[in-house]
Amino acid sequence: MKIKGIDIKGVGCIRDLHLEFNDRMNILCGPNSIGKTTVIESVATMFNNGEPTVKRNVSFDKGMIRAVIEIDGQVRENSIQILRFNPRESESVGSFYHEATKLLSIKVGRNFNYSRLDAVPSDQNRDLGEVWSETRSGIRFDGVKGWFVNRFLYSTHEGSLSAQQMSNYKLAVKCFSIINSTYSFSNVQASSNDIMVKTPHGEIYYEYLSSGFKSILYLLFSIIKEIEFRFKEHHLTAEQFDGIILIDEVEIHLHPEWQEQITQILQSTFPNAQFIITTHSPHVIQTAEPNQIMALQLTEDDNVTLREDLKTNKYGFKGWTVEEILYDVMGMKTLRTEMYRTLIEAFGKAIDDEDAGTAKTVFAELDELLHPRNPQRKLLSFQLAKISEA
Repeated sequence: MKIKGIDIKGVGCIRDLHLEFNDRMNILCGPNSIGKTTVIESVATMFNNGEPTVKRNVSFDKGMIRAVIEIDGQVRENSIQILRFNPRESESVGSFYHEATKLLSIKVGRNFNYSRLDAVPSDQNRDLGEVWSETRSGIRFDGVKGWFVNRFLYSTHEGSLSAQQMSNYKLAVKCFSIINSTYSFSNVQASSNDIMVKTPHGEIYYEYLSSGFKSILYLLFSIIKEIEFRFKEHHLTAEQFDGIILIDEVEIHLHPEWQEQITQILQSTFPNAQFIITTHSPHVIQTAEPNQIMALQLTEDDNVTLREDLKTNKYGFKGWTVEEILYDVMGMKTLRTEMYRTLIEAFGKAIDDEDAGTAKTVFAELDELLHPRNPQRKLLSFQLAKISEA
């Protein structure tokens, strides 16, 4: 199942927006309050059966979401109305809710601390009611440790795990090294049920990994586990999953080096899934393919959210600097601090007024402020020298 396109009118901060998605990776970017999260919540709402997570726009009497999906080779279209604005009011929506098992929604909370596991838990069941709830609240992150420990213990007993479960366990083991090849799964301690990880510095508890490492592991494990629990009867493995995965702020907790890798990690781990993600990271955008970026912007006249027509080439933004992406793709108004702008304007005025004393004082501040290797320092010193000699 894939979503082909969506129209959103009068929902959240979006007045009127049309988007078409590709079948693999779709990266939503743009300023805050432009509607990135509203887009993925609108997609999730189309698969809900009950209370929507989105609200109508205050300027509209009603909101509308229309989506086109393709499932089993057939294209289907449906729409819903969003009437509620007051948080105390309730309403119910329903559209593609029978297909909800093939949509996974992941919210921003993706970190965990050490958890004691006194017993190995049995598998959880997922009925449609729970799946609909997860379209609103996001998939569960609880039980990841217990699930992995369960699979480790039973993997050594032939016939204990189904082919689906064994495939997913092996994929989870690979995830320890997919982020960094010098790390790998070690074992599960029999005395405490703790998961141990081999690192270049020695063996550690997996909860002691860095926040970024844990965030990626938690993300991958939770998706694998959720797919397995939802498709027990169909024996669908995580690598075979061909549904939709929504991820809000995919770069959370990640160093820029891992921000560059995260979309490739997701696509290689789940090669048949369709991703719709949001990001504030220029590093995520910099490594993306040209057809994957969906930059949102506001029109100046009527404040309408639109998808920006990005002028790019077959390499996307792989040759662009972070600064160029921040300004031209992500809509940053300026890449300098207010302190810098104030000082550079004061310096320029002093140069125009041929006020060498003020220019010298301001230059001293700029000299302290600029990067040690910034070439602008030399240009400013030339300007200062010119009026000092006059």
